[in-house]
Amino acid sequence: MSLATTSGGAGAGLAGGGLSAAAMAHGGPNAALATHTPPHNAQYSSIPNSSGAAAPPGTSYAALGADLLDKNQSFLNGKNVRGVSALPIVGVDLYGDGCGVGYFGPMEKEEDGGKDDPDGGEMAAMMKAMQKVKAGTLAKSIGNFNGTIGTNVILKKENDKSYKAVKKYLTKGAAEGCGGVLNEALVVDGKEINEDEENNNTVVVIPRPHLLMGARKLSEINPAAKCTFQSILPKNNKDDDDNNNNNNNSPVIDQDNSTSSISLTTIALDGNSRPKGDDYDRVAFQLRLNSKKKLMTMLPEEAVGLIIASCRKNVRDAYIEQHPESELNPQNAEDPEEEELGYMDYPPAFAIPGWACLDATLEALIDAAGGRSSICGPSLHQRSIAACVGALLPPPVSANNEGGRGLGGGLPPSSKLQKLLSDTMQTKDAAAAKEAAKEAALKREDPVEPDAFVPLVLLVGATKEGIEMTAVQLSKPQSPDKELHCPFGNISVISSVCYSSGDPLSLVNSTLDELREQVGIIVPESEEPTAIVTYGTVATQVQLATKLKSALQQYGKEGKHNDDWDGWDQDIPLMSTKEECVPTGLAVLAASVHGRVRLIVSVKGTDGKMRPKAKIGVAVQDASTCAVAVSFNYFGGDVKKWTKPKVIFDFDRRVPAGPYHIDFTAAECAAHFNHGKKNKKSCSIEDDHELIEQAKSLEGSRGIPDRENAALQLRFRIYQKTRGGEWIRVGDDMRPLSMEHSQKDEGESGEDNLVACESAVLEISLNSVGLITSGLITNGETIVQATKSARNSKLLRWGGITFFVLFIGGFLIKSYVEERVFERDTQRVMAYYKHAAANSFHDGDERQARYLVWKYKGKKEALWRRLEAKYGIPVKHAWEWDDEEDEKAKEEDETAEDLDGDEGASEEGKGEEL
Repeated sequence: MSLATTSGGAGAGLAGGGLSAAAMAHGGPNAALATHTPPHNAQYSSIPNSSGAAAPPGTSYAALGADLLDKNQSFLNGKNVRGVSALPIVGVDLYGDGCGVGYFGPMEKEEDGGKDDPDGGEMAAMMKAMQKVKAGTLAKSIGNFNGTIGTNVILKKENDKSYKAVKKYLTKGAAEGCGGVLNEALVVDGKEINEDEENNNTVVVIPRPHLLMGARKLSEINPAAKCTFQSILPKNNKDDDDNNNNNNNSPVIDQDNSTSSISLTTIALDGNSRPKGDDYDRVAFQLRLNSKKKLMTMLPEEAVGLIIASCRKNVRDAYIEQHPESELNPQNAEDPEEEELGYMDYPPAFAIPGWACLDATLEALIDAAGGRSSICGPSLHQRSIAACVGALLPPPVSANNEGGRGLGGGLPPSSKLQKLLSDTMQTKDAAAAKEAAKEAALKREDPVEPDAFVPLVLLVGATKEGIEMTAVQLSKPQSPDKELHCPFGNISVISSVCYSSGDPLSLVNSTLDELREQVGIIVPESEEPTAIVTYGTVATQVQLATKLKSALQQYGKEGKHNDDWDGWDQDIPLMSTKEECVPTGLAVLAASVHGRVRLIVSVKGTDGKMRPKAKIGVAVQDASTCAVAVSFNYFGGDVKKWTKPKVIFDFDRRVPAGPYHIDFTAAECAAHFNHGKKNKKSCSIEDDHELIEQAKSLEGSRGIPDRENAALQLRFRIYQKTRGGEWIRVGDDMRPLSMEHSQKDEGESGEDNLVACESAVLEISLNSVGLITSGLITNGETIVQATKSARNSKLLRWGGITFFVLFIGGFLIKSYVEERVFERDTQRVMAYYKHAAANSFHDGDERQARYLVWKYKGKKEALWRRLEAKYGIPVKHAWEWDDEEDEKAKEEDETAEDLDGDEGASEEGKGEEL
């Protein structure tokens, strides 16, 4: 499957990988799987600090330079990069009109300075730096892949050695068969050859095979490819999902009665006799190299693999010519024959135009770039960024003669673009500082340093198949004595507008209009472009310049009477570049992500000491040149029930992007399914509130049948497209809520053995050049298990809450009761002393009463017995003493009334007596 996937969690239900197309085409269905590593956040690692003074790095830093990797390149890792540090990096402008090739030399083995003499070590490092500056850039161009032939693959016809070599290459792969094809079958003499194979009986021409890489159906190829292959396209091209190109077989060698030397067909990589419209289908070439032999089926990536191998060999030969004593020279090896194919291990780098940044295309290109052992994957870069880096490179040292300046007069002059940008930045910054100082003087305040001016540069390029226009901002200027290859340390892509077309020059005006509009939306505060740089062949650049001048003049006329004019007019400088601009810039970009181009700075450590630290030579913030969308189907893949593609990553989105999370639940799928059954014209529920309500009603044990059926019916697709193109399905349809049973019996089909999951989460990421990575996360529980787990979880939750409430409540009640009892007993003791020991020290002493109650806690009966034994009065409760007092008071009152009556009578009597 084209879509690279990973899986997570116990019992993950979907664990796929990228199938090696070349291996599957000729190795049967048992070919190995290859997975893509998901990209992490866009960040750059740096070489760890080391001990010692802030001196320039020595051997240890050269060895650690391979760890300085761009994390956006998901196919590179430190171990593999270190393994190829002694090999040249091959930069291939595969989509250029001439397929330019450049390379960046191996990482040099530097020696440390004397540790006992720090000054000597620093001086040696300075001398080495001067030598590097005098030597100039290490990025070299070796011309085009095959002279004027371009990227056409030309094979010898009616030649037994050629036929056998190609057959070996297709059956045994590049590791064993590539050398034979380059030596015996591939035409590399650079002569003009008639591309019409019917008029040429000596060769078979495969025109620009990279345009068909990864294509699943002929109807999905871009307009430029249709123009290129119009003469060999099948007349009845009906290769939709139900009616594919009639192809009886898909082995390496096909039987066919066609007399044409080359034709296009669709094959199946999974061993089926006919394509089925799935992700195993591939568009392939059918070649007749020998009229007496059978037809051969060659995938486009296999043809591209021959181009890449030839470029690697050309780089090896060019490097050996300059360095004959190098270890890379097979003649210097102990076994020259064994090292003859050593060039197949050279790490490649590719410049991809925005209109070709599709997942299937890039996966096929990665497959084609594999070497003998594939010890290091390719680095992929946007073609416009490679052109930008190439345009900033200083001229070759040979052009400087002795007119250098700086260190020992050896600094090469800056490129025209760099000089223009540097002068403009200085002028703008000086004007801004002057204006800030004037405003501060008027306000009688200290001047505030204004922000540095960031130039905007437009990069415009065109090939036979498409046009690219990219707006970038350049910042963090770096002096040549610190980093010669990258005058600017940061390149930020604002927008990239790219179209594929058979007549790309006719789209210059419309593409420039769209780019201007996008720049105004994304960076409205930006000024007009500082420069417009063209790249490509000389003839193409001349035509581009003419059309750009005309468009800019029109902008200037329109803006004369417009107060909101953005400043785009004919005064913007137009600059052209050399044809080798892209391959040399690509080589520098690849060297940067490999850690060979780096900037050494001094940073202060935690201990206060300054130490050297390496930073990546140029950091690139890319913008997406493609859009990614998703679609759902809740009815078992019914072609009429797919939802409209929903865009999750749009054009000009900062990349790498993601992961984007999509949650799947069986209850929501059941709600969509029931809604679709009632409303035949509707595919899903649009109202989120209604969806939530219906999903809740289907939860629990009663909704298990509905949820299981809906989960098994769910299908999911990922789409991708470039500007001006149509949505192209990436990979096969996914079934996120279906998984195979762990106890599968032999003889049961995979469809019958699927079980439904309750929920899953799908993560989708997009890298800087359009590769899509997905990962499915699920706990592997079926709906029944999930329902039981939810029920048990609910019971456990409420049981825990009840226990917690009772536990805490019990403590509260116990504390309350104990406090009440304590207060009651304290009052009981105080009341007892009041009656048993009135007017004593204990009478009214609450502290003593509380102490006694605390001391005799749990043995109050002993306290009462001791008090009774000491005072001879029984211990009563406080209210009992009150009741007794009330009774005594009542009795006293009654007695008092009687006594008063007797005293009156007696007094009267006494009075009488007296």
